[in-house]
Amino acid sequence: MTSSASIVEAALNPVVGDLALVVAHLLSPNNSERQTAEELLTQRWKDPQPHLLLAGLASISASHPDNQIRSLSAILLRRMAAKIPSSAADNEDSPTLWALIPADFREYAQATMLRALERETSADVRHKICDSIAELQVENSNASLEWPALLNAINECLKSPNPLLKESGLRIVAVVPSLIADKTTPATAAPIFADCLVSATTEEVKVSAIHACVNYMIEVMQSEGVDDSNAASPTRTAFTQLMPVILTTLSSVSTDDEKYIVDGFSFLIELAEADPRLFRPHITNLIDFVSSVMNNESLDGQTRQTAAELLIAIAEARPGMVRKVPQFTNTLVPLLLAWMAKIDESESWHTTDDVNDDDNDEDYVYAEQAVDRLSIALGGKTMLNIAFGLIPTLLGAPEWQRRHAGLLAISVMGEGCRDVMIDSLQTITDLVIPYLRDPHPRVRYAACNCIGQMCTDFAPTFQSDYNDVILSNLVPLMDDAANPRVQAHAAAALVNFMEDADKHKVVPALDEIVRRLVGLLNVGKTYVQEQAVTSIATVADCAGKNFVNYYPAIMPVLINILQSATDKRFRLLRGKALECASLIGLAVEKEVFSQHVNQFLEILQRIQLEPKEDDDPVASYLLVAWARVCKVIGVDFVPYLSVVIPPLIKSAAVKPDMAVIDADENTDDKYPEEDGWEFISMGTQKFGIKTNVLEDKHTAVEMICTYARDLEEHFVPYVQQVMETTVPLLNFVFHDGVRHAAASTIPLLFNCMKRANIREFSNEQIFTFWNEVVKKLMDFMMTEMDPGYSSHIYSTYCECLQYLGPEFLNQEQMVAFVASAEKQMDEYVKRSLTRNASRKDVDYDEEEEEALRMDEESDNELLAEMANSIHEIFNIAGPAFLQSIQPLLPKFQQFLTHQKDDVKHFGLCVFADVVEYCGPASFQYSGMFFEEFVKALNSKDEDVRQAAAYSVGVCASKGGADFAHGCIAALQPLGAMIMAPKAKNMDNIMATENAISAVGKICAAYPSVPGFDVNTALGYWLGSLPVIHDEAEADICYRYLLSLVEAQHPVVLGANNEGLPKVVVILAKALVADIEYKPDLENQMVLALKAVSQVVPGLNPLDSVQVERRHLLQKKMGL
Repeated sequence: MTSSASIVEAALNPVVGDLALVVAHLLSPNNSERQTAEELLTQRWKDPQPHLLLAGLASISASHPDNQIRSLSAILLRRMAAKIPSSAADNEDSPTLWALIPADFREYAQATMLRALERETSADVRHKICDSIAELQVENSNASLEWPALLNAINECLKSPNPLLKESGLRIVAVVPSLIADKTTPATAAPIFADCLVSATTEEVKVSAIHACVNYMIEVMQSEGVDDSNAASPTRTAFTQLMPVILTTLSSVSTDDEKYIVDGFSFLIELAEADPRLFRPHITNLIDFVSSVMNNESLDGQTRQTAAELLIAIAEARPGMVRKVPQFTNTLVPLLLAWMAKIDESESWHTTDDVNDDDNDEDYVYAEQAVDRLSIALGGKTMLNIAFGLIPTLLGAPEWQRRHAGLLAISVMGEGCRDVMIDSLQTITDLVIPYLRDPHPRVRYAACNCIGQMCTDFAPTFQSDYNDVILSNLVPLMDDAANPRVQAHAAAALVNFMEDADKHKVVPALDEIVRRLVGLLNVGKTYVQEQAVTSIATVADCAGKNFVNYYPAIMPVLINILQSATDKRFRLLRGKALECASLIGLAVEKEVFSQHVNQFLEILQRIQLEPKEDDDPVASYLLVAWARVCKVIGVDFVPYLSVVIPPLIKSAAVKPDMAVIDADENTDDKYPEEDGWEFISMGTQKFGIKTNVLEDKHTAVEMICTYARDLEEHFVPYVQQVMETTVPLLNFVFHDGVRHAAASTIPLLFNCMKRANIREFSNEQIFTFWNEVVKKLMDFMMTEMDPGYSSHIYSTYCECLQYLGPEFLNQEQMVAFVASAEKQMDEYVKRSLTRNASRKDVDYDEEEEEALRMDEESDNELLAEMANSIHEIFNIAGPAFLQSIQPLLPKFQQFLTHQKDDVKHFGLCVFADVVEYCGPASFQYSGMFFEEFVKALNSKDEDVRQAAAYSVGVCASKGGADFAHGCIAALQPLGAMIMAPKAKNMDNIMATENAISAVGKICAAYPSVPGFDVNTALGYWLGSLPVIHDEAEADICYRYLLSLVEAQHPVVLGANNEGLPKVVVILAKALVADIEYKPDLENQMVLALKAVSQVVPGLNPLDSVQVERRHLLQKKMGL
C-alpha cells in the first residue's frame, strides 16, 4: 500500500462505518428512514466532505459483506461522482465532485474499484462495479484526468481465461469505448475484439463482446467521419473484417435464455442505425438468419420482433442498398403479412368499452407497423410487386384473419407507396370497397380503416374521384347496430374523408350523413358517442355554411352534453363536444352562432374554473374551443381574455419534467409511458422527459398566436407577459412545434404594440423588446443549421421589420444579417455538395432521389425566406444596405448562375432588389447579373422566367439610362415568352404577364433612345394586354396605359380613333378580373372607359366581357 493510500485509509477508518450505515438505511422499506438517510448523505457527506464520501463508497463497494450494500454503494459512487457541489447549483459549467476532490482520494477510489472488480463474485454487484468504473472514466475524460491503470486492467480482463473477468472488461469498454479508441488504431484493436468474440465460452461474454465491438466501431466512425468517400481506409477495412465474426457470434448465441439474443440483436440495430453499409457484404446471410428466428414459433414474440427490427433498421438507414437485394422484400414482406394474420378471435373485442386495449406486444401489431415503415423507407416500386402479389390471396381467403390482414396491409402501405399506388387507385378502390360488406365485423372494421387511411394518403384525388362510391358504401355502416365498433370506425373514416372532401360534392349526402351521426349519439357505448361528435364536427367544418340547416337540431344536444356529462367517464366526450360546438360555430358563422354563443361562453368559463386532474383531456379541447369562438365573434371576445390568457401563459411557460436514471433501472412504475415519459439511453444512464407536457405547451403557444393575430391591438394588455414567455422558447429544443409557434407569435406581438402605440406603448418600450428579440434572431441565423427552422427565423425577422418600420433597422443589424446570410449560404453549398455526392453513391436510385429532393425543398425554402428578408431590408434601407451586402454579391452571382432553378431564382430575386432599391448605382454590378437575367427568360421553369422578366423590367423602370441598350435587346426574348404557344396557360400566366409588364416598362423608360422603334414596341405591348392575374404588374400596366390615353398617344388612339375599341376591351376585362385595384386607379380606369366608350358610337363595354361577369362591370360603372 502506498503512503497516500495509507493516509486516505487513516481518514476513512473512523467514518466509513457511519457511511455504510447511511447506505443500509437507504435500502430500508421505511420511507421516513430512507428520506432521512438521503438528507444525511447530502448534508453530512456530499457537501462538507465529498472526498470521504467518494473514497468511502469505493471502500464499501469493495469490502462490505452484504451484497445489497456493496451494489448500492457502487451505484451511489457513480451518481455522486457526477454531481456538482450544492453551492454551484446554478453554474452548469462547475466541475463535478470527482474532479474537485484531492488527487490521492481519487486515486484511492480508482485503485479500490479495480480491486473490487478483480475479486467480486456476485454477478449483479460486479455489473454495478463495472458501471461505476466506466462512469469514473467518463468523469476523468471530462476533466482531462488520467487513469493509466484502468487500461492495463482492461487488457488483463480481455486476455483472461476467466469469463467473469472477460465479460467485465467488455462491459466497461462498451460504456467507454474511447478508452480503447483513444489509445490504439482500429487495425490493432479489431483482432483483440475478434479474439474476444471467437473465444467467448458463455452467452454473457458473447453478447458483451458484441456490445463492446459495436460501441467501439460507432465511437471510431463518429470521431473519424468514416463514410463511402474513404471506403478503402484502414478503419473500414478493419471493421469489414470484424463484421462476419460479430454475426457468427450472434448466430451462435443460445436461445435457452432469450435475453442474450435479444440484446445481441439490439446492439446490432444500433450499429445499423450508425452505419448500415457494414452489413452490405453479409445482407443475404443476415436475411436467412433473421427469417429463421422470425419463423421459430418456440421463441418469445419480443425475440422474433427484435430480429425483424434489425432488418427494418437497415432498410430505414440505407434504403438504396436494400432495394438492390430482392431477397430482402421477397423474404421479409411475406413473413410480416403472415404475422398480420395472427389474430385470435376475441369476444372482448366486441364487448369492450376501451377501444385502445389492443396488445401492442403482439406479432400482428408489430408487423403492421413494420410494413408501414418499410413502405416509407423503400417506396412503392420495391414494395408493391411482392405485397400485391400476396394481398389478393389474403383477401380471398376463407379465414377472416387473412382478409383483415390484406386490408390493413393496403392501409399501411399508402403513405410510403403513394406515388405508385395512386396510378392504380381505381383497381385498389374496387378491391377494397366490397369488404365494407364482408360478413365478419372485424373485416368490415378493417375495410373502414383502409378507406379512412386511403382518404388521408391519396387526398384530395381519392375524395374527388370516388366521392359517391365512398359515401354510398361507408355511410350505411353507421347503421350496423349489432357491432358498435364498426359503427364508430365508419364514422372515424368519415372524418378522414371530410378533411379533404369537396364540400359541393358532399352537400347532396349531408342529410343522410347527419341523420346517421345524430343516431349514433344515442348508442349506449361512450366511444361511439365520442366518435359521432368528432365526425359531426368534421362534417360541419367541411360543409361550412351549408351546415346551417342542421344547427338547430345539433347545437342543443351538444350544449346538453356539456352541461350534464360531468362524470369522469365522460371527460373525453365532453372535450369532443367542446370541439364540435366550436367548429360548428366557425362553420355557420357569427349570426347563426349568436343564438347559443353566450350560453357556450358561460359553459367554457365554468369548465375553465373546474378543478382538473393532470390527465383530463378536456383541458386541451378547452384551449382550442376558446380560440375558435374568438375567431367567430372577433372583438366581442375581448372581455373573456382575462379568463383565457393567464392559464395559456402558464401552460406555455411550464418546464417539462426530466429524469436521469441508471440504464438498468425499471421505468414502468415511477415513469410510466402512459404518463408521457420517454427515455433514451446514454452510457450507464437513461435521460427521460415527460412529453405530454410538451404537447400542452405547444397548444398553448399556438393559441396565444391565434389571439394575437385575430385581436391585434385588443391583445395589448398581455403582450409584455407573452413576449417574456415566448422569446426564450425560440430555443426550446425539446419540441420543434413549440419553437416554431413561438417564432410565429413574436411578429404578431409587435404588430399589436405598433397598432396600439399611442395608447399603450412608446417606441422606447418597443425598442426594449426588439433589441432582445433581434439579438436572438441574429444568433439563430448564424448558428441554426436546420434549414426548416432557419427559414422560419428569417420569416420571423422579415415580418417583424414589416410591422415595426424603418426606425427599427440599424447598421449593426444589417452587418449581422449579412454575416449570417454568408454563413447560411456556405452551409447550403455544403449540403448541396453532400447531396451531389449521394447521387454518386453505389446505393443511389430513384427513391433515394425523392428523399434528396425533399431535403432540397427545405433548403430552397430557406433561400426564399432569406430573399424575402433581403427584400425587406432593401425596402427600408435602400442604397444604404448596398454597402453592407456588397461583399456578398459574388456569392449571389454563384447562386444566380446555378443550374438548379430554385437556386437561380434566389439569385434573380436578390439582384432584382439591388437594381430596384439602388437605382442607377446598381449598373456598376450589371456585369454580374444582367446577362443572366436575359438568359433566364428562356428557362423551362415558369418561376425563373417570371423572376427574370420582372428583373429585366426593374432594370428599365429603376436602373436608369445605362440599362437602355440591354433592356431594348431583351425585347426579343420577352416577346418570345409572350407569344409562346402555352403562354396563357395557368402554369405560365404569371411569367407571361411579367413579360408583358416588362415590355411596357421598357417603352416607358426609353422612348427616345436612338434606334429604338418605341411605337412598334408599344403596339406589340398593347396587343398583349390585358394583364388580369398579377396584381402588382396590373397596377403598373394600367397606370401607364391611362397616361398614354390621356396623352392621346397615336399608337393607342390609332388613325381615326380606330384603336379605341381595343382600349375599351382591355379596360373592361381588367375591371372584371379578380384583382383588387387601389381605389384611385380603379376610379381612373372607370372614368377612362366611360370617356373612350362615348367617343366611339355604339361601343358597349359590356360586350367585351363574359356574360356571367357583366354584373361586376355594371356595378363599377354605375350602369
